[in-house]
Amino acid sequence: MQKKDLEKMTVSELREEALKYKDQISSAINSMKKAELMQALMEVMEIKEEPEKVVKKKIKKKDKAVSKESLKKEIMAFKKEKEEALKGKDKIKVKLLRRKIKILKRKIRRFAVVAEVAEVA
Repeated sequence: MQKKDLEKMTVSELREEALKYKDQISSAINSMKKAELMQALMEVMEIKEEPEKVVKKKIKKKDKAVSKESLKKEIMAFKKEKEEALKGKDKIKVKLLRRKIKILKRKIRRFAVVAEVAEVA
C-alpha cells in the first residue's frame, strides 16, 4: 500500500485498517482524524513520504519595450485590416483580428491600472 492509496480511503476505511495494527498504534484510533490516521498507518506500514515535485513555469520575455501608444497604433492598424477583411467577406480573418484587438485593449487597461497604483504609491 502506498500514500496514494491511503489518501483515497475514507476515514472509516482508514480506521478499519488501523484496527488491524491497534497493538502498534498507541493512541485512540476512533478519535483520530484522517490526517492523523494516515500518518499513524504510514509509520506502522513503513511507507515513506515522497517529496512533491515542483513544477517551474517558464516566463516569456518580450524583446521590445511596449508602451500604451504603440499598442494603440497596433490596434488602429488591425482595425483597418479588419475593415478590409469585412469588405472581402473573409470571416476567419475578421475573427482573428477581433481577437488580436481585444487582447491589445486588455493590455492597455492593465497599463492604466498599473499607472493608477503607481500614482497612489
